[in-house]
Amino acid sequence: MFVHPNWWGMPPAVLTGWVQRVLVPGVAYKLGTADGEPAGLLRAGRALVLNTSDTPGEREESEFGDPLQRIWAACVLPYVGVVDVRRVVFRTVTDSTDGTRRAWLLQARREAAALVA
Repeated sequence: MFVHPNWWGMPPAVLTGWVQRVLVPGVAYKLGTADGEPAGLLRAGRALVLNTSDTPGEREESEFGDPLQRIWAACVLPYVGVVDVRRVVFRTVTDSTDGTRRAWLLQARREAAALVA
């Protein structure tokens, strides 16, 4: 499970650094050849990514192509063996109400419970 804000279309640097230091060859994946597909070594078959964002969903998709979806579901997690990537975006944070944020927390709990069920 990864929880982070959308930070300029990327995870925050501290999380990116963690991924680069932890999901390394021989631990998270292995390559048979330089041009081959990686073999994921992680036992987790599924992952949940929860993001917060201040960009409306329509704009995110039309102008930016949802870069966080590409990062997690196409670049990082499949590479290490995660085939079921679930992602939920809570938006927009800046104008959210207390009630909206409480609902987001409940949804996050439900998604996490479904992940391990």
